[in-house]
Amino acid sequence: MKTAIEFKNVSCGYHSTTVLDNINFQINEGEMIAVLGPNGAGKTTLFKALTGLLRPTTGIINIFSNPPHTLSAQKRSALIAVVPQELETPMAFNVEEIVMLGRTASLSRWATPNREDHRIVERCMVYTDIADLRDRPLSELSGGEKQRAIVAMALAQEPKIILLDEATSHLDMNHRFEVMQIAKRLNSEEGVTVLMCSHDLNLAAEFCDRFLLLDHGRVVANGSSSDVLTERILSDVYHCDVRVQQHVGSGSVTISPAHRLTPTRAGQGIRVHLVAGGGSGEELMRRLILAGYEVSCGVLNNGDSDTEIAHALGVKTTLEAPFSPISNEALQRSLEAASSADVIIVCDVPFGPGNVANLKIAEHAGRQKKPVLIAGSIEKRDYTHNKAASAISTKLLAAGARTWHGIPEVMKQLPQSK
Repeated sequence: MKTAIEFKNVSCGYHSTTVLDNINFQINEGEMIAVLGPNGAGKTTLFKALTGLLRPTTGIINIFSNPPHTLSAQKRSALIAVVPQELETPMAFNVEEIVMLGRTASLSRWATPNREDHRIVERCMVYTDIADLRDRPLSELSGGEKQRAIVAMALAQEPKIILLDEATSHLDMNHRFEVMQIAKRLNSEEGVTVLMCSHDLNLAAEFCDRFLLLDHGRVVANGSSSDVLTERILSDVYHCDVRVQQHVGSGSVTISPAHRLTPTRAGQGIRVHLVAGGGSGEELMRRLILAGYEVSCGVLNNGDSDTEIAHALGVKTTLEAPFSPISNEALQRSLEAASSADVIIVCDVPFGPGNVANLKIAEHAGRQKKPVLIAGSIEKRDYTHNKAASAISTKLLAAGARTWHGIPEVMKQLPQSK
């Protein structure tokens, strides 16, 4: 089977900020793929790199064996077309004129559309059911009609790949299905490769056969719905409790946030101390405060991103000077703050010589028989001499500490209002 799209060790971003980090995947000709992920996951950047608008800083991108940034605009448009969320035009083009714009790259300079161009435009308008709207200004169309016109314009390019870049996000339920049905027909009848970027997981599950899930610029899952659309994976990526149901008859998948059975103030009267740093505690602090828990955190360095979030949320925090190792004085202050906590949570923070002392807080809580919850495997983020952090973690787990993976899981393990 012919390879349509290939990303080999691709990293790219804007200025000094890396958005996509060492991305690898391959898409075969004729596939229909959903590119999923939360805001900031890198979906838009991936599409920009794919269309040649953004060059990779490292790695290789190929479209039918051609790096997109090396192709002329004419050759690129013959391979790939984009259907955006919406299209605004400075002039009052009617529908037929908009669709004809799709033929622009096929025309030589100063040439006017010929009979073949008009035939292609007519076929595209019929295919998308907008032929009777040909004389209507684009600005006067409904949302669904406008998107069908934009799809027709993309079809007029006669591309091998179509990118649906949040193309249904502003549409109602009926018009979303209309646009997706057209894309599915193109895929199944014409063999066009389709990539759909969307926040609508249910719509993607209904029409796509394969899913590429991004989070923080990395591919976290790539495969069929059974491989990617699982409760564990989606809960970890979207940071909420998710329910996935498969219908026995049709085999279709329905994805929804789990009903929140606990009251909003489930944590009222319960104190939680976080061992965090480097941004590892940001989202958890926010979720704990929303649930009514009393939160303390430390030791953190002044200027750390967790410090800024803690101050914004009014979280009691023990601070150390910027870029300084934890002093005995700061550790004692944090031990005092943690002494009244009901639970100690060790976040997904890397440990080095400067902050390994923070684990003494968890050790002290363990000796007091308080619950200690540790994110993942400390061994994978232990940069101390002789793996001191790992040794402490092993003792804690042997004494009854529990691990957690993802915020939904740790929230389930916390005690609720006394």
